[in-house]
Amino acid sequence: MTEERVKYALKRLSALKDKRKFWEPYWDKAAELCSINSRIYIKDDKGRFVQKVFDTTARSDLTRFAAALKSILVPSNQRYHRIKASRPGLDDNDAVRRFLEYVNNLLFKFRYAAGSSFSSEADMMLTQLGLYGQSPWLVEDNVGRGISYRTILMAEIYCDVNRFNRVDTVYREYEMSLRQAIKEFGSRATAKMKERFEKQPDSNVRLLHVVEPREDRKPLRQDYSGMPFVSYHINLDDEGGELIYESGYRTQPYMVPHYLGIPGSAYGDSPALQAFFDILTINEMSKTVLRTGQLQGNPPILSAANIANAARAGTAGALIPGAIDIQGRPLLAPMQYGNNLSITLELQNQVREAIHNAFLQPLFLSLAQTKEMTAEEARLREQEKAMLLAPMGERINSEWMVGNCEREIDIIRSYGLLDEVPDELMEDGSLQIEFESPLVHMQQAGEIKGVFETVESAMSLSQVDPTVLDRIDMGEALTIIANYKGVPSRILRTPEQIQALGEARAQQQQAEQLLQAAPVLSQSMKNLKEAGA
Repeated sequence: MTEERVKYALKRLSALKDKRKFWEPYWDKAAELCSINSRIYIKDDKGRFVQKVFDTTARSDLTRFAAALKSILVPSNQRYHRIKASRPGLDDNDAVRRFLEYVNNLLFKFRYAAGSSFSSEADMMLTQLGLYGQSPWLVEDNVGRGISYRTILMAEIYCDVNRFNRVDTVYREYEMSLRQAIKEFGSRATAKMKERFEKQPDSNVRLLHVVEPREDRKPLRQDYSGMPFVSYHINLDDEGGELIYESGYRTQPYMVPHYLGIPGSAYGDSPALQAFFDILTINEMSKTVLRTGQLQGNPPILSAANIANAARAGTAGALIPGAIDIQGRPLLAPMQYGNNLSITLELQNQVREAIHNAFLQPLFLSLAQTKEMTAEEARLREQEKAMLLAPMGERINSEWMVGNCEREIDIIRSYGLLDEVPDELMEDGSLQIEFESPLVHMQQAGEIKGVFETVESAMSLSQVDPTVLDRIDMGEALTIIANYKGVPSRILRTPEQIQALGEARAQQQQAEQLLQAAPVLSQSMKNLKEAGA
């Protein structure tokens, strides 16, 4: 079984590598020109350092792209999602609502705990997303330390999609030192790895981590064979491969969100790939402009054949005897170049604008400029831009954050922190994620404005006809506004509390009426008594 597992994995890996080959040349070149992690200088065949990047437009745009996406999808300074029950109306139950809020708070607590690296890794993930069109994300149970998050290099990942075009298969080929491998795998490390470690502890070992749906799953089993996803590690350095160990996952630990998905493909499009040829063009144009400027500033010198000191012509302050003839005409002159540099610079700006558009820079910039507008202008601008950004944001959330939350909940449940589940939720325990990011708020801005304007209009009309307010459910309007503002549910009273408050208020009013009527009643009784007498 072990040998069959290894043979199958290596065969599948080879097939997945073939599927990815089409994209690799574009990724390599895009990374060379766009990635802030790539080197600007490389060595040529003679060992000399040669500059390869002459324009940093794409690099700057990629950095701003990732920062802007993070600010509208997963800002560190606010709660950008909440957990809700899938069954309609179940959230109205006070116990259910408080439990779901407790779960949501736990997710953010673990996510932004010291050492989790979520925020910094999210920066790298979104940067890689803008570069390649997808970016692998790994959520791990760091035993004894909580949940950890990692952005995996695209070079390490080979993946496949299911019939819903969602990544469900991940083959990760990577390297680590034997020292790290022995520490990670412990007693499960193979004999060959341990033997090699004794001789070369700092040498690297090539590993393969496979996570894919388990075809031979046994749902009734309580061990890893009953889990939906199979996981196994293989040592690729051993001839034919050697299985280190097999395990499983209840939820997929790898998420691979896409910037722009392609039907039937595990890989997608990206801003860098959309502007690929523009990036190549601007780099060559900038290279030409730099060389032209250098030649114009320090041009080659043309000289007569009898000028022996022509070599000194480019030296500042040099005295060059014989540089002019007897009539005073110069025998040395700089080589003249064309004067079309301004046209080249204009063309450069046009190409840069195309790159800016691919990385959505005008869109993000317009959002940042809303502070200079009126409230109505800012709202309209935000709505317009939200409509353009919504498809991308929804795709990233569904392929990244939904899976991220499911994985987090699975790990937290294993810690025993979700044992106190309300009975109402036990009957239908399915949960869903409701996003409340700045992007979602921009989309909802029109609805919230409509609520405010409707309430204001009703208040004005009530001066003429007080019954108009009967048409407005003020409690529901307040709930909508509170949800939009991200207000914790605990500050809003439950329906049961509202009913109890109403009954108490009615009793108080009745008591006050009785107190007010008491003097009148007493006087009436006195008058009746006197009349009878």
